[in-house]
Amino acid sequence: MKNIWQEDNDYGKLELLTIEIVEKAEEKLKIKLPDAYISILNQQNGGYIKFNAHPSDIPTSWAHDHVNVDHFFGIGLGKEKGILESEYLIQEWGLPKNVILISGDGHSWIALDYRSRKTEPPVILIDVDEEHIIELAPNFDSFLKGLYVQPLESEDEYTDDLQRRWTVTEINDTFSANNELEIAYALDYLSLNATDQKQFIEQSLIKLLQHSKLEIRETAANYAYHFYENGILSTKCVESIVEILRNDNEIKYFADMYFAGL
Repeated sequence: MKNIWQEDNDYGKLELLTIEIVEKAEEKLKIKLPDAYISILNQQNGGYIKFNAHPSDIPTSWAHDHVNVDHFFGIGLGKEKGILESEYLIQEWGLPKNVILISGDGHSWIALDYRSRKTEPPVILIDVDEEHIIELAPNFDSFLKGLYVQPLESEDEYTDDLQRRWTVTEINDTFSANNELEIAYALDYLSLNATDQKQFIEQSLIKLLQHSKLEIRETAANYAYHFYENGILSTKCVESIVEILRNDNEIKYFADMYFAGL
């Protein structure tokens, strides 16, 4: 099978997959994982893929003809568990039982649907915002074959925002607003210019993690992990972030997903 993983991007990549890890995961989950899924994880155990979309016959909350999918969870038995986080996330988000989450971010999930079978399950989209479930493919192999690259509608605009030189005042104004996309642009800028901005980044993340808007707190949690993985955050800041996450019922799952053991 052709390698689907992005090169030089280890974000979300877990330890090397072994037969023992697969067997223990299947025993714990009480299912048989699709051969095609195991095959791609043998190439790389989770992470970002070269594609970002899959066709959908039913409109979703963000598009009329496709769903977004740019990563797959791997399988881990250590601090980062990948698909073994499914049970916790199902409870946290009120998702259907007997599914295995293989991709997603909270607003929507791509899952293997074991509700009516134990082997070769269909692949479904669970759209949390629209509160509906869509079957995307009859099995994982078919799902892989349907993946493609959907051009970004505002790719030029996004590139301009990344190249833009932000002032501290502009960033603070953006962080005080309610636009999570603009906040993401500002955080992207800080991630590229983090050397002299570490204290400002830490203060900003702490503030954003306590924002009144859930989507912004979720965005901040994702970026907090990114900055943490890149060694930008101090130990004290990480401890504060974990405490904030664990005390917020709506985003506390990020603490277990990204900062387990801290």
